[in-house]
Amino acid sequence: MKQIDCSFHIKNVCGLLLLVLLAATSCKKKNEMELYKGDAPLNLSADKATLVLQQQNDAADAVLFTWTSGSNKGTNASIDYTLMIDKQGNHFSSAVKEDLGKAALSRKYTVKDLNDLLLSHWNLQPGTETILEAKIVAVVSDATVPADTSNTIVVKITSYKPVTAALYMIGDAAPNGWSADNAIALQAVSGTPGGFSWQGQLKSGELKFITSLGQFLPSYNKGADDLHLVYRTEDSQADNKFVIATPGLYAITLNLLDLSITIKAATTPAYKRLWMLGDAIPTGWDIQAPAEMRVDSSNLFVFTYNEILKAGEFKIPTATGNFSTDYYMPLTNHPAITETGAQLVPGGTPDLKWQITNAGPYKIRLDIQNNNISIKAFTPYTKIWMVGDASPVGWNIDNPQPMTVDPANPYVFTYTGAMNVGEFKFPLATGNWGCDYFMPVLNGAGPGSTQMKFVAAGNPDYKWKITQAGNYKITINQLYETISIVKQ
Repeated sequence: MKQIDCSFHIKNVCGLLLLVLLAATSCKKKNEMELYKGDAPLNLSADKATLVLQQQNDAADAVLFTWTSGSNKGTNASIDYTLMIDKQGNHFSSAVKEDLGKAALSRKYTVKDLNDLLLSHWNLQPGTETILEAKIVAVVSDATVPADTSNTIVVKITSYKPVTAALYMIGDAAPNGWSADNAIALQAVSGTPGGFSWQGQLKSGELKFITSLGQFLPSYNKGADDLHLVYRTEDSQADNKFVIATPGLYAITLNLLDLSITIKAATTPAYKRLWMLGDAIPTGWDIQAPAEMRVDSSNLFVFTYNEILKAGEFKIPTATGNFSTDYYMPLTNHPAITETGAQLVPGGTPDLKWQITNAGPYKIRLDIQNNNISIKAFTPYTKIWMVGDASPVGWNIDNPQPMTVDPANPYVFTYTGAMNVGEFKFPLATGNWGCDYFMPVLNGAGPGSTQMKFVAAGNPDYKWKITQAGNYKITINQLYETISIVKQ
């Protein structure tokens, strides 16, 4: 039997125990040193002595209070800090007291926090200068050490009267008329003090804004012109209103701090989704599940549909499940596919349709802002390249990196290999920066991108971005205008 050298193991165990004990002793000494506070006095200071608060700076820092740690008299006991603030002359009898706990050596107030304290805690008059006093009280967890109080400092602060946190619209142009009890609420704009917005249908007529449901005053009315508001608090003041001449979809944005307002036709499309319906489409006349068009993320008014179509008809419903929905249709039945006119037909009557006479791949683009359509037969490119500082050849348009066509599918091209940190796009010719390209829908898209689009003459100049160098497999489908960027 092999004999085990126990002395070797015992020595190692003893050595390990010694190291643990030394480490524990070292940590204890370190913690004691951290807890030990010298005899330095507890001292409070502020980074500003005078402040004029303004609501447009609500989220900004107003004042920062800092203080020294004070002393625990060598007890190694922890110290809790309480900040006290009061109006000068109150002798801290109505102070705001903040228990800040252990290890806290600063307290920051935003403009809004400080203004709210002035108006709500001390009921001070907005717009007047107030002198506040502040001090720190330090309490040591060891009862043998008495509490300590810092020096008292003063800060002069001028507050503001905040504008209303709610705003409503009334008027015969508004959806709910002149009813103050049923006024239309506007949405506060996040991150913009005094900012409100609303979008929806307005009628011909007048409108103004109130601050409380059921109360016609105070109100915000038309000011010197259509771009400015005026704050109205009494019936004797001029009651001028904004006039809407043409009914329609409008966007309203206003700011109660600078009394500015804009009322303009909305730029949001009437439809977020559209579909393709007809025997020319692979899904046929199935109104329950028609083929959906793709919205252009860079222009929400533009919808595209790329597909291999049959000979037949199609139209574009605005909803599914009901043949009586509204449709985008041609101006006349069966126009030549070179005709670009399109119209919205409520209820789909008269029943007008586009017609595909030659089956094959097509790219269809509908612009519902300008009511035009492009229907083009698609011939796949036989060569596609990649150019950019992310590609192996850089920005060499004369000799860009070639993509490899899928022998079984002429629409699919791939590249597998090294990519650098940088940008890239796909030119459809070489030797000329002004050629056509496939580019991302949104500039700076990365490996998560799934969509691309054809861009004539490369304008606007969008590019994909690689942020991590390495080997990638990039696959594009030029018919469906899709892309996959996968790091290997």
